[in-house]
Amino acid sequence: MKKIMIFLCSVLMLTGVMQFSFAGEGKLSVIDPWARPVIIEGRPSAAYFTIKNDSHTDDQLIRVSSPLADRIELHVHRHEGGVMKMEQVENIPAPAHGTTTIEPGGYHLMLFGLKKKLAIGDELPLTLTFKYAGEIRTTAKVMKKAPKTGHNHMDHSKMKH
Repeated sequence: MKKIMIFLCSVLMLTGVMQFSFAGEGKLSVIDPWARPVIIEGRPSAAYFTIKNDSHTDDQLIRVSSPLADRIELHVHRHEGGVMKMEQVENIPAPAHGTTTIEPGGYHLMLFGLKKKLAIGDELPLTLTFKYAGEIRTTAKVMKKAPKTGHNHMDHSKMKH
């Protein structure tokens, strides 16, 4: 009986350590979330931000939801045969000790079935779900252009592809 109790205690302690290694070893943060306004009612919008992963574990953004959208899809733009194509992806990588920029012309979120026409200045609540870090709640500001930050991000919106 004593051996069983020691084994069970060991398993419980190990489980706690494993959970800590994913959730407590570092943090994921969402920087400068913003979304495009909707010009024509019924059309989708797009949202962008930067994911900063300070942990030792590679992670993935696997799902996003909002009370203001029926459905949010993860997308990427890719060049194929000289043509820019947009396609849905299952996840967006968040490498350990790295950043992933969700921006026009690259990875982005597409928001479908919006419950209101997003106007400049509105706020869009988002729940981002990561494979290991779990849920992060944030609010995207609806803006015409990306917010100015000290992050030296290149504006790809005016580039010709």
